[in-house]
Amino acid sequence: MQSGQEQEKNRVYQAPGLYVALFYGLLVLWTVGTAPFIWRRFEQGVFRGDWLYGVMIGFFYLFTWFWSLGLVSRISLDAEGRIELKSLRRTLVITAKEIRSIEGSKFAGGFGFVRMKIRRESAYLFCHRRDGNLEEIIREIRRLNPLIRTARI
Repeated sequence: MQSGQEQEKNRVYQAPGLYVALFYGLLVLWTVGTAPFIWRRFEQGVFRGDWLYGVMIGFFYLFTWFWSLGLVSRISLDAEGRIELKSLRRTLVITAKEIRSIEGSKFAGGFGFVRMKIRRESAYLFCHRRDGNLEEIIREIRRLNPLIRTARI
């Protein structure tokens, strides 16, 4: 019975799978669509064999993918105020007190991302529309951390 009560105290928001799949699908299409074009430009000598251009473009692709794989698709909040942010790249466990600010999406209806500023980084959470679970988690984070700054929430 105790574990059942613990489950009720945990709040979880999972971004819609279709929305996440659409985002990463578009990213794959962008990569597959542009990389061969750039490769052909190198073969044609447009960049005059300068390897520095190749390194810069390669870094751009790698950074884009590294950042995109860090986008959070699941957030959970337990009764003690511990927050678990899951992305394809990692799982980040923090407390509500560590979040400095939360900014909602700039688009209508909450479409896009929710940005959570942490001490040295920001976490971006996929957000398709206003969701009761997500609003409840944000409300609880605000209760646990009254000094938090919010915008568009």
